[in-house]
Amino acid sequence: MHTNILLKELIESVLREISKLGLCSELNCQYRRIYNRFKKFAEKRNMDCFSSALIESFLSDIEQKYMAGQFGRPRRNHLRRAALLLQDYVRDEAIEWKIYVVNPKQMPTSQEFLLLYSRFIDNLEFYGRSENTIQSSKNLVRQFLLFLEDSGCTALLMTHPDMVPSFFQHLLATYSPTSIRTVASHIRSFLSFAEGGERLLPLVPSYCTRNKPIIPILTDKEDDALKRVLKTQKVLLRDKAIILLALRTGLRAVDIVKLKLEDIDWVNDTISIIQSKTGNPFKIPLAADIGNVLSSYILNDRPKTENPYVFLRSLAPFRPLSGHSTCYTVVRKTFHQAGIRLGNERKGIHVIRHSAASRMLSKGVPVTTISSMLGHSNKTSTDIYLTTDTESMRSCAIDLSEIPMNCKGLI
Repeated sequence: MHTNILLKELIESVLREISKLGLCSELNCQYRRIYNRFKKFAEKRNMDCFSSALIESFLSDIEQKYMAGQFGRPRRNHLRRAALLLQDYVRDEAIEWKIYVVNPKQMPTSQEFLLLYSRFIDNLEFYGRSENTIQSSKNLVRQFLLFLEDSGCTALLMTHPDMVPSFFQHLLATYSPTSIRTVASHIRSFLSFAEGGERLLPLVPSYCTRNKPIIPILTDKEDDALKRVLKTQKVLLRDKAIILLALRTGLRAVDIVKLKLEDIDWVNDTISIIQSKTGNPFKIPLAADIGNVLSSYILNDRPKTENPYVFLRSLAPFRPLSGHSTCYTVVRKTFHQAGIRLGNERKGIHVIRHSAASRMLSKGVPVTTISSMLGHSNKTSTDIYLTTDTESMRSCAIDLSEIPMNCKGLI
């Protein structure tokens, strides 16, 4: 886990990678000096291990000093690159010399808040929370702590209980009422973790409006058109495998792109994964059509590399696909090849995933089984798919033809 990576060792590893890039010796020395500065920054905060929260805090400090005119843009860019190279190396075990887009995020200035924030994020990473969960927590907890600072608080023990409902009231200016439910969940998790936060827990909204959207699914004609194009040579083998996995199993995009070669048991025809959102182990049967396309892709089209992930970029560097955005592009391209959803209709893996759930339901698969396949930690989350089973809903409808009615009452 990230919390076990010593900064000293990580920095030396990154400096060795930088030396392999063929840069001038002066630049190599400059980055060693920057990393010495970074180590001092961490020492002041009693931190000797890598954490993404430490990187964010360092980037925020750089931005504040740059805006105050303490150094110019070139130095700011080198400082930012040095910090982000550490993050890249932890994630990829490799670095790429590139321009990093500046997207500064204001961080709390209170040392107590910064340390608490960092420990909370480290805790999420330690327990293997999904990347989406961690990013959401970073954003929402950061906003919460900044709000407290703006209200004159620099420690949770100093926080007046009224500040918690005031924070949620403040969010209503930019967040929809249904989104407050998500915010409350993350803030509740943070306060449960933080020392001095338990007394504030009862002030977090316990009842929030829940959004129950209409689930978008493929029509029968769209489904047929998609299946037809998947049987042609128009679609890349990699893209066929991704679409079929989503269409037949309902797997999330993040679980598809994280699929590894070792997860596929060709002898027993199964795929075993750890679901990213729930952390639950899950085994699914490897259907013949999916297995045939997967094997063709791995043997014939997949780049020859030691990378353990199944789905890789087609062009060098041959890295794993990057989640939702790449899968969305794959689905949109395949839909276009099938001649469906060419306008502003919903696209992406979500549509295929919803369609898979709907078709399982129409074939009589129990809701509890569908819930497990979709990776829902709350079994009631799958109930919304009941609304897509038109025939079953029609059979439940009340026949009004035998009931006398006053038409005027309906106008």
